Amino acid sequence: MVFPKWLAAISCCAPFLLCAQTNQAPSVNTSPLPPSFRAVDVNKDGYITREEAQKAGVSNVNFDAADKNKDGKLNLSEWTLIKFD
Repeated sequence: MVFPKWLAAISCCAPFLLCAQTNQAPSVNTSPLPPSFRAVDVNKDGYITREEAQKAGVSNVNFDAADKNKDGKLNLSEWTLIKFD
């Protein structure tokens, strides 16, 4: 049986196409951030700095307790540790 040239071309390229599809960047979590996090993260960089937290009424003690990796900013999981009085 003789294969058409276009079928041969597709079969040669198929492995490359499959690799290109599987090597895509991992999907980003698109779940919305809680309103409190969005409101306090003024510069929208995905972190809450000490200054942003202070403007929202978070004490330094609470900020330091929540900043588990001690990088001077709070990510979302650290933000959820903040205790509001």
